[in-house]
Amino acid sequence: MSIILPANTKQLCLVPSDPGWLLPADHPVRFFNQIVENELNVSTLFEHSVRAGKLGRPSYDPVMLLKIVLYGYMEGVQSSRGVQNACIERLDFRFLTGGLTPSFSTITKFRAANSKTLTELFRQSVLLALKDDLVEMKVVAFDGTKILANASKHKAMSYERMCEKVRKTHAEIVALKLERVTASVSRKKEIELDLEFKRERFANIQEQKFALEDQHIARTGELPKEKDQRNFTDPESRIMKKGAGFEQCYNAQAAVDKSYQIIVAAYVTQAGNDKQQLEPLVDLIVKVVGVAPDRGLADAGYFSEAATVSLKSRYNTTEWLISPGRLADQITSGAPKGRIPHDISTADLMRRKLSTKNGKKFYAQRKAIVEPAFGQIKEANLAFRRFSFRGLTKVHAEWSLVCAAHNLLKIIRSRRSTTKSLATKIEGLAA
Repeated sequence: MSIILPANTKQLCLVPSDPGWLLPADHPVRFFNQIVENELNVSTLFEHSVRAGKLGRPSYDPVMLLKIVLYGYMEGVQSSRGVQNACIERLDFRFLTGGLTPSFSTITKFRAANSKTLTELFRQSVLLALKDDLVEMKVVAFDGTKILANASKHKAMSYERMCEKVRKTHAEIVALKLERVTASVSRKKEIELDLEFKRERFANIQEQKFALEDQHIARTGELPKEKDQRNFTDPESRIMKKGAGFEQCYNAQAAVDKSYQIIVAAYVTQAGNDKQQLEPLVDLIVKVVGVAPDRGLADAGYFSEAATVSLKSRYNTTEWLISPGRLADQITSGAPKGRIPHDISTADLMRRKLSTKNGKKFYAQRKAIVEPAFGQIKEANLAFRRFSFRGLTKVHAEWSLVCAAHNLLKIIRSRRSTTKSLATKIEGLAA
């Protein structure tokens, strides 16, 4: 006869009030809590949180709010309501809050008021990784990934469609006004409701049309083309190719160090391709880390002769491997032989370099460095596939926070592994 351990849900028991007692000693949240409290500079959080008035309930500790927001991103819980529920239901979140349960509106206001501080966390995460020797700067791979905007592509309208809608809606408003003159009392009430709706619709489309015109005139000096679009929900997002179709997206850029896949530079752009993004990424690396990488790897989307020449002149100690096109199309024979022609183009010179044995070997590492980082962000760890905020500035802040969460996960796992190995050695010596 088998013995079954009963699971009595009505059994009363004495439980410690500290949620930490129920968590393992090496739980990741303990390492995360230690990092935030002792190693991150969060002094700017208090600028928006301390209230001088005597009325009202006390404010929540801004460091505690930072912990649950950042830890939420690390655990794939990005929404404010999701974080609120986690503070009620999950031991690791209750450990960070000390049993407090801030509402989703409090969390939302905190994120909105401290976007600059949350952006700064990315730079601090890179410095922590440098301190732990997780960044070598020997090989850095560059790539971009399309992240869905917090807007539907069906809320976008072309300039041609806007002009047509403005004319049509205006004609409908004029027709309703004429009908109102001879309409019955009951029909007049219906017409007033229709007029209110159509006037609001007309004003909204007209506003977006003028905004699109101003944007294009400021950039090109000309009116928009018929196919130029503007999204009514998030006007700063763009229609971009994503997978097999087109979606409303932002282009999130990242530079990833080879050794531990730490992201050392990140930002967001509205550009649908990566042509002009490599040099700004390298500049960010130098700004954050202080040095350029020994070798930089980038795919064909980044290649342009002007950018490649500029990088070689500005960062001449770095070996650049940037594919001018698909490698299957450009490498058809063995390694090139003979002298390099004096009139060779930048693209052909790069093809020649990538055709060598070492060129093929080093460039093959690119996918294995940067693609796993995007996979961990979008699927495996953070499950981050869509921005929560709207507008380029706020979206950039959120992407920086996501990359900081990715880096902190790497740091915590490295420290946990080190702690476990030390404990094993101590046990061995004691035995």
